[in-house]
Amino acid sequence: MTLGVSRDGTHTLADLWYPRLPESPSYILVGLIDVRAADDIRISYDFDRDGWRIEQATVFEWDGEADDCGDPGWLEVAFIKAWASQKAPPPQEGDP
Repeated sequence: MTLGVSRDGTHTLADLWYPRLPESPSYILVGLIDVRAADDIRISYDFDRDGWRIEQATVFEWDGEADDCGDPGWLEVAFIKAWASQKAPPPQEGDP
């Protein structure tokens, strides 16, 4: 996985490198640290549907002793088709 910050400092970059391999991460967890609370989202690539899957936590559990909270349940809330905004070339004569 590659993590970085854009040159102008406005973007955090995260690349999933070959997420289908067992030793590779397959999810990106995105959280917000600010005075406004928000639940995390989890992003993964769905190779069967060829697009990005976005999930939100469905269950929140906090251990009073720990600083961590666990989100054991995830629900898909959005799906973004890969290359969905790319314009298709006009059909050529003789194309099926």
